[in-house]
Amino acid sequence: MKKQILSTTYNLSLLARLGLPEVVQPEVSKIVDELFANMFQTVIDNELETEIRTVKTRIYAQDKRGAFKTKIFKKKQKIVVADIIRGGMTPSHQYFLKLSYLLDPKLIRQDHIMAQRIETKEGVNGTSLMASKIDGSINGAIVIIPDPMGATGGSIAEVIDHYQKNFGKAKKYVVINLVITPQYIKRLSKIKAPISLYAARLDKGLTKTDFIWPGLGGVGEMINNTKK
Repeated sequence: MKKQILSTTYNLSLLARLGLPEVVQPEVSKIVDELFANMFQTVIDNELETEIRTVKTRIYAQDKRGAFKTKIFKKKQKIVVADIIRGGMTPSHQYFLKLSYLLDPKLIRQDHIMAQRIETKEGVNGTSLMASKIDGSINGAIVIIPDPMGATGGSIAEVIDHYQKNFGKAKKYVVINLVITPQYIKRLSKIKAPISLYAARLDKGLTKTDFIWPGLGGVGEMINNTKK
């Protein structure tokens, strides 16, 4: 597994703001959107295929020197963006739209997966994959999974296992999180699939009930305004 922690001062400053008790909607979503947008360029620069193309500018019609060779993203790439409901709904759709502008939109799709941690008084006891809307094979595709928090790794592991057992062999899985733990990294490193992991911050670990500390405090609840 490849991993990269994008702990820039900009990202860390936004995360510091996001974790404050007084920060509520709509600012929560604005910060989450900005963080994922800021990470997008690094992710695609590292993970998407490129090619050398000759581009004819508007000047070309008047002067044949108005053309140049440059590196661009290869248009024909099969991409699947997986939305893990509910925290991943907004960032996954953002990435789906951005990739549809850059690449051939006919080869870009968005899947929807409802996965939920099974929580007990003792902590997290596995993951329940409740439902999914997956539009067929992922053979040869880059599967991109943007999801705010990476705590135990159970949800991501369950989603990747579901894809592998039922929908073919992906070229690779690209997982993008805001905050992750050492336990999360360890869990993902055991998955038998090519994985690239990106995160804006690596936190200390998990509490006794498997929540991230210091963490941000229930990002899924904050995004959906359901925190009690």
